[in-house]
Amino acid sequence: MIEGESILCFAPEKWQHIWRNRHQIMSRLAAHNKVLFVEPRPYFKSVWRDWRAGKIGWADLRAPLVTQVNVGATLCGCPQGKLWVYHSPVYAPISGRFPLSALFRWLRETQMKSVMRRLGFRAPILWLYRPNMADLLGRFGEKLVIYHIVDEYAAYEAEFAEVYGESRRASVERSERTLLQAADLVIVTSASLLERKRAYNANTHWVPNGVDYEAFASERDLEPPADVAALPKPIIGYVGAINEKLDYDLLRRVAETFPFGSLILVGPVDLRLDFAGLRKLEELPNVHLLGAKPVAEVACYMRACQVCLMPYKLNEWTAHINPLKLYEYLAAGKPVVSTAIPAVRGLDAGLVYVAAEHGRTTPASEAFCQYVRQALAEHDERLSVASVGANLVFAKRRQEFASHNTWDERVEKLSVLIASTLSGPRHVGGEY
Repeated sequence: MIEGESILCFAPEKWQHIWRNRHQIMSRLAAHNKVLFVEPRPYFKSVWRDWRAGKIGWADLRAPLVTQVNVGATLCGCPQGKLWVYHSPVYAPISGRFPLSALFRWLRETQMKSVMRRLGFRAPILWLYRPNMADLLGRFGEKLVIYHIVDEYAAYEAEFAEVYGESRRASVERSERTLLQAADLVIVTSASLLERKRAYNANTHWVPNGVDYEAFASERDLEPPADVAALPKPIIGYVGAINEKLDYDLLRRVAETFPFGSLILVGPVDLRLDFAGLRKLEELPNVHLLGAKPVAEVACYMRACQVCLMPYKLNEWTAHINPLKLYEYLAAGKPVVSTAIPAVRGLDAGLVYVAAEHGRTTPASEAFCQYVRQALAEHDERLSVASVGANLVFAKRRQEFASHNTWDERVEKLSVLIASTLSGPRHVGGEY
């Protein structure tokens, strides 16, 4: 692992949000480096709206800008590191209008540089996660710029072109090209993103997401959480962000097919525009939205499920994702049923049940429910000894796969790429 570096990570969500790959990566890098995890910069319109609604008050203006995180208390086996969270001030939002835009930018950068000096951050590695962060280039004396891509961001705008207009996608694509061409190192999480992005930057590399294996494979806390314990079994679950990527019609079909069991959705509701599908799903009596959970409790909810779902829509957006939950479900040894997103198509049989259309007689939704039924059979107490043994083998194979895809391994690979980029000629982009 790289050591002694100062890392300035601008994240798209708050530290206390559902954990993404940046939380996992920065937590580990903090063991041997100083990390400042910068929460999203607010926008003027949202700040003004929240102020008028009473959601923001004078106390928010006086709140501390920086808090230190006890990394060791969150991650299994990770030593206490030097990780601070920077809470972007609400009094310096992003504004598109001059002179407010210039004034707020000066305030944001003045505050940030003051914090960096106090914490001893010099010549940092600037780690960016979104196309709209291109305006940060060259502002903090960085010695290296990393652009880490986990989605085809322009595809989200395409999904809602009727709302946003076609110009939003073009704007995102222009911003991303600027960032791709300016970055010293580009990291992508899927093979398809590698093909798309390395045309703009030769030093582009594929490093997939991973798993905190010990946390999800551990057999501690085997008792189900209190809000799951009393639910009728079997428990069929989705654990992750509840957003526009999910196929809510498909989830409704699952809940209706297994009315004697429970369908649980564990995670924050991150929907922005289309709430209709989720509202219809919530109407069913065996559907339970359990909300966001602390990162240390997420594994307990997965272990409480008999089957875990990846019910993604099939579109341009999901064609490029590499879901963290795939590795987490498998680390827990759980049967996984997924729609036929590219991320699971190449996996060996027995790791994931992949539902796709089979001719005209079996639509994808019917195939999905059939696989859920097949996955539930792994827990059927009426099975023969031989069948139970075979199912245990499946569980071990899943865990073995996950054990070779850990965050510790991913961070080591990232460190090699960073060290190489810092010390010499750029790599020829490729995959690990």
